[in-house]
Amino acid sequence: MPDVHDWAHCTANLRALSYRFAVCCDDAALGAHISALLSSLRDADAEITYEGAVDAGPVGEPAPHRYTLTASPGRAGAVDVLRDEELVESALPPGVAVGWLVWDVNRLAAELSGQHLLFHSGGLEASGVGILVPAASGSGKSTLTAGLVRAGLGYLSDELVALELDATGSGPGRLLPYPKPITVKPGSFGVLADMAPAVPDGDGDGEWLVPVGDGTGRRVGGACEPGFVIVPRYDPSAETALARLSETEAFFTLALHAVNLLPHGPVGSEALGRLTAHCACYALAFSDLDAACGLVLGLVGARV
Repeated sequence: MPDVHDWAHCTANLRALSYRFAVCCDDAALGAHISALLSSLRDADAEITYEGAVDAGPVGEPAPHRYTLTASPGRAGAVDVLRDEELVESALPPGVAVGWLVWDVNRLAAELSGQHLLFHSGGLEASGVGILVPAASGSGKSTLTAGLVRAGLGYLSDELVALELDATGSGPGRLLPYPKPITVKPGSFGVLADMAPAVPDGDGDGEWLVPVGDGTGRRVGGACEPGFVIVPRYDPSAETALARLSETEAFFTLALHAVNLLPHGPVGSEALGRLTAHCACYALAFSDLDAACGLVLGLVGARV
């Protein structure tokens, strides 16, 4: 392995919830692209960066984990991906390698952030109030989240939302930002055409990875107390409408989409109960993204 100072480009230290990492490339253009895509994950608690990073600061202790993307021997234009100096993927097209990198960061963020209650959910922030958007893949979760970010709400995540467990047991805790790039699937390209990235990335299925944060026009939200749960279901034949969920319905829906409820035992169940009791909870059937966003914005505006 080359010494870190020999890399053409390295990112700043990055953080995905409890997972801290950096990315180094032997191709400067690819490295700069990854830095821009993941800039919203910059670790504010560890500003020391690698020498050669596009936003390099003082050189010091690196992040505890490191990905390296190197030219694949014998296959022009392909990339090998290593994690902590172990080969994990080989001979990938650069865009697919970036998509795999984002997927792996998301997986490890889920595995290593066990001190939080985690949900397979979108997350947004409106004037300091948090919105959970829990749903299975294919339900329109990321599309609705992207539409609401485009409309001006702060972005927390489109895939994994962490609830900070309240040590006092008296409140619902806070939703924590994990502002990974928004993943947009091909079926949503038409309604989110203005969010198309200049350089397409993905997992090989043509997905978009849409950057967020400074310079993108897509605001990242801060840690916030939850106030709403919106459970989306895309149905092209449905009338776009909100329907109130009972506290019991909301509890079991959130439990279904909790990634790590069981390991937390009674503490997790009690936190889930406080969360549903504290939030206004709705089901959202939608066939029209703009209409769905209008309903949610109206609801949030009235409450906030």
